[in-house]
Amino acid sequence: MDRLSTAALSGVPETLLIPLAARLLASERNPDLGFIDPAARVVGERLAFDPARFADDRGSMRGSIVRALWFDSVVRRFLAAHPDALCVSIGSGLDTRTDRVTPPPGVDWYDIEFPDVVALRQALIPARPNVHAIAADGANVLAWVDVVPWHRERPMLVLAEGVCMYLKPEAGAAWLRALDYLAGVRATPLTLAFDFASPFMVRNSRRNPSVRKTQAQFSWGLRRIDDAVRIAPGFRVAERYDVARRSGVLSRTVSMAHRLITGGRPLYGCATLTHAGHAAG
Repeated sequence: MDRLSTAALSGVPETLLIPLAARLLASERNPDLGFIDPAARVVGERLAFDPARFADDRGSMRGSIVRALWFDSVVRRFLAAHPDALCVSIGSGLDTRTDRVTPPPGVDWYDIEFPDVVALRQALIPARPNVHAIAADGANVLAWVDVVPWHRERPMLVLAEGVCMYLKPEAGAAWLRALDYLAGVRATPLTLAFDFASPFMVRNSRRNPSVRKTQAQFSWGLRRIDDAVRIAPGFRVAERYDVARRSGVLSRTVSMAHRLITGGRPLYGCATLTHAGHAAG
């Protein structure tokens, strides 16, 4: 069988290959994390891609798995509490999360990605009931809000893994405000899970060995997760998770130094924000 090419991917879309490489190499490079993803192995076998391209970037390889495990945990907990929820995953890349977490039959799941990536997903990842792909700019909420079954009062989970740091600051702020506003007017209890980079990471993104190979660069950084709540005051911080501290000796050392110098600010982390489903006021 001919392998599918990744030649059409460049810039930000190409960065999906970084976490894919991490998942393909997880059992070999980071067995202690216990990450299992047979579906990723199937994707890797059908794709003309050598994960060794990014293998030397140990921090990114481990950090991607630490991050994926955290997102999987968020999804499992949310779906256990809301088995009839709507889930929207922005910038899903070639992630096979629905194979790892197995959403209940009552869940509607939507992966939103750029058209070239959606085409790859549909060619590589077998269809699952109630799991759909939409070709759109996930950060532009108006591009998909009326396509998904976002019904009034239906619990909703929005995931943005490896997305926010590539957004322009004004686009990131607009994305948060749009989710805040729509959750209020649609009376939707909404949980938003995402990862974020510090301004220091944004300034130094070209030093990241993996990102540099894709010609992409970080644009949006948050000093603290509370900055997101100041942008979109309908949200509240529910969980904070320090990825860098768990991503190997070098990442942990840099993270600790960054917190010391900045008065406790994270270098790189994840967070969940919750919205009660009414307008802030």
